[in-house]
Amino acid sequence: MSNINKNYELLLMFDVNQDDSETTSTVDKYKSIIDSKGGSIDRHEDWGVMKMAYMIHKNNKARYILLNFQSNSDVLDELANLIKFNDSIIRHLFTVQSEKITEPSIMMQSRERTAQ
Repeated sequence: MSNINKNYELLLMFDVNQDDSETTSTVDKYKSIIDSKGGSIDRHEDWGVMKMAYMIHKNNKARYILLNFQSNSDVLDELANLIKFNDSIIRHLFTVQSEKITEPSIMMQSRERTAQ
């Protein structure tokens, strides 16, 4: 058991055929696990549906969700196990960050620029 909190980034790619409410409830479940185990959510971004570079499971689009959070490695292991058995998640990526990230990502900044 590790009590040292590190900064992590998690990118989730959800199947577009899944209902939006199911995607939202899955993300909320992961966020509540992080909070309940002493972690904290620094950034949550929904990038929406985007085209993928190549087909995965006969899909060429996915809904992208980005989470930045602080937690210990036990939470990371629990999330990885839950994600592994979730068929609606096409791909995921955990990365360790050197510092806390709270500002909008480049993806969200470019969306804000096009909206103006």
